[in-house]
Amino acid sequence: MSDFNICQEKIEEKFLQLNNAKSPGPDCHHPRVLNENCAFIAYTLYMLYAKSFETSVLPADWKLAEVTAIYKKGQRADRSNYEPVSLTSVCCKILESLIRDHVMSYLLHNNLLSNKQYGFIKRRSTSLQLLQMLDKWTEYLESGGQIDVIYTDFEKAFDKVPHARLVSDLKVLVLLRP
Repeated sequence: MSDFNICQEKIEEKFLQLNNAKSPGPDCHHPRVLNENCAFIAYTLYMLYAKSFETSVLPADWKLAEVTAIYKKGQRADRSNYEPVSLTSVCCKILESLIRDHVMSYLLHNNLLSNKQYGFIKRRSTSLQLLQMLDKWTEYLESGGQIDVIYTDFEKAFDKVPHARLVSDLKVLVLLRP
């Protein structure tokens, strides 16, 4: 994946796609201001992103987050019914988005994702997966078959993934590719 290149045009595109109703991060750069001024700041950010990539160092301010609790469900008095949300720098999120796009393009282009992968892929939502499964089950039941289903809740599964192992596995996977 060494062919990753950042260009000013992609940065501007990302800024134009920002949701202006979102909150700014700890650097107080509001998405609306960034969106409306993207033509003026895209080159500066391009230089900053390129330098960051070249040196493998992020600006210190981009590593800060404002953490706030967001109510999920259940009784409001129970603190386990709140989820921590981190507000981070919008400029850093743009860089993350550019990297994510490149990684996803690489994974899709090299057929590294299973056809059974639905979440986090364009035009392959988990709702589509559910509809396809219901269609298969209906077909199977109409032909006289029986279906047994086990439901598992993976709501907090990623929180339990050992991240060091995940990174190690991804490195091995990349090294194995021709």
